[in-house]
Amino acid sequence: MSPSSAAPASSPAARTDDRPRLRVRIGLALTGLVLVAVLASALIVHVSWMRTSSRNIEMVVGSINVETAAAVKKELEGTFRASEGAVEIIRSILFQGAIKTEDEAKREFVFLSVLRSLPAVSWIGFGFPDGRFFGSHILDENDIEMVEIGTPLANGMRELRRDRYRPIPGDIFFEERSKGSTAYVALGSKWYRQAKEAPGLVWTMVDILPSGFEPAAVAATRFDLHNRFQGVIMVSLNLRRLADFLAGLDVARKGAAVIVNEQGTIIATSLADMRSASLSEASGNREIIGALKQAAQGSVVEGTVTSGDGTIFHVTRTPLDFNGWLLVTAVPRSVFTEEIDRSTRRLLVTLVLFALLTAGLAALFAHYSFVRPIQAVAGELRHIESFALGDIKRVSTRLFELDRLSDALRRMAGSLKAFGLYVPGDIVRSLIEQGIDPKPGGELREITVMFADLPGFTQLTEDYGADVAPFLTEFLTVATKAIHAEGGIVDKFIGDCIMGIWNAPAANDEHALRACRAAQAIRGAMQDVARPDKRANGQRVRIGINSGIALVGNVGSIERLSYTAIGDVVNVASRLEGLGKELDAEILISEQTRKLAGQDLLTKAHGAVLLKGRSSKVRVFELMDFVEKTPEVAREVQNAAPG
Repeated sequence: MSPSSAAPASSPAARTDDRPRLRVRIGLALTGLVLVAVLASALIVHVSWMRTSSRNIEMVVGSINVETAAAVKKELEGTFRASEGAVEIIRSILFQGAIKTEDEAKREFVFLSVLRSLPAVSWIGFGFPDGRFFGSHILDENDIEMVEIGTPLANGMRELRRDRYRPIPGDIFFEERSKGSTAYVALGSKWYRQAKEAPGLVWTMVDILPSGFEPAAVAATRFDLHNRFQGVIMVSLNLRRLADFLAGLDVARKGAAVIVNEQGTIIATSLADMRSASLSEASGNREIIGALKQAAQGSVVEGTVTSGDGTIFHVTRTPLDFNGWLLVTAVPRSVFTEEIDRSTRRLLVTLVLFALLTAGLAALFAHYSFVRPIQAVAGELRHIESFALGDIKRVSTRLFELDRLSDALRRMAGSLKAFGLYVPGDIVRSLIEQGIDPKPGGELREITVMFADLPGFTQLTEDYGADVAPFLTEFLTVATKAIHAEGGIVDKFIGDCIMGIWNAPAANDEHALRACRAAQAIRGAMQDVARPDKRANGQRVRIGINSGIALVGNVGSIERLSYTAIGDVVNVASRLEGLGKELDAEILISEQTRKLAGQDLLTKAHGAVLLKGRSSKVRVFELMDFVEKTPEVAREVQNAAPG
């Protein structure tokens, strides 16, 4: 029976062949590779295009946002200045005595004139210390009304007079007067209370004015004459005009823009159907209102949000540097990306068609340029596998590498044919089939470890330099021979120290005894080795031996392995070798080694010692000799040894 036929079915090679594998034909693999490369390129182009377009969109949105914010800030600045200017005009007229606060006719004329000259202002009024109020107001139809709230009535209400005027070219026309009562009292208004206590102009947000519910920003200041408090002058912004301004912005024509305060109260909005006073409570059938809510309440200053129906909006939130006001905008993404999306879809379809066409061409090229020549070369490799070396023929191909491979197969066949004259082919087949790849791993087993080195070697190195090398070589040679002679292996050299292992990889029941014999042999042999300083022979050694369970096997990486032992047993052996210097002993062994070695050892007990790096003590013995060699001395030492 040939070696190949005798190979067990469970050999590594057999097990490897039985494992399921994913096998792909080279033509299909090359086609797939080309297809993946094309699709990857298409994906990179597509992603780059999308990122570039997204960045461009963000730049456009950012530019629009900057322009919008600048325009709104400019408008607000003009409106604020107009309002503050109106307050100063009224205060100056009253302070100079041109009119008096109680002069109804002149007061009405001045208030009407100032109100008509400032389109940004919706209210100009004056609150008296006794709760009375007088003011002029722009109505929705651009009419003007004069409102006067007088003294209290018996029912707790106050007298109310309203005169309505209609502007005509160059003048105004009185239309009607109405009288009634109102619960509005200037003394209780926020603008009145805050301005009365403040030394200068103050801005406040209010919801109620003499005409009823009317969210407004009010500029107010107290008016003193001859160091006596006369009342409070107030001017209210025309928020309707501000809303019309927002509606005229480019961003509002494509989306929406609102101005809200820190509490979410709507100051002005470009949406005509947004009637709520609070953005958080605003309702409507348009998803853009939801986008505005997310932008106002979210943490992003600029970005995108998705509405309930999946529409993506570009939103911004910009502080306006006034009373905590914010400009919030929302524009559908499709406004900016409609043409880009169409171009992206066309590009994607083009890339897919190009990828399919390229894959088809790659399949044809791979079949005729790679698959057929490689199949022919593979057929010749089967002859080498069966050692039919005389049947190998050269395969001619247009591909340079495959042509070189065919030549290499011919040369290899010739070399194997010559090698076959020395090694039978059946043996070669068996070695190939039973080959085992080395890999990291190990097992737990009982071993004996020995560390041996030369005391004072460091000093010798300092004294003699390179001249000490022959002495070290002699010691390591002696130690190696002794370890091998007793069935151990040399694990490693560590400077002038050598580490030996017994009971691995080959089993040995007397591993502890053999280690002790090797130590004794090293000590005896070094007695006759000449020292570098040419002094008398008798070189001492220092050896530590320990037995126990360790992890033994191939340790290292995939690229490099080392057969060694790892564990506490190794550390204890190393510590025993070092302890020999403190105890002035040449060979120290552990209690476990002494126990496993049997009764043949002549030892001297040194008691329990706490070794470096351990929490528990170890009983230590010094190996003096072997009983069978000197029985008389053995009995004397054993009787004298403590414990």
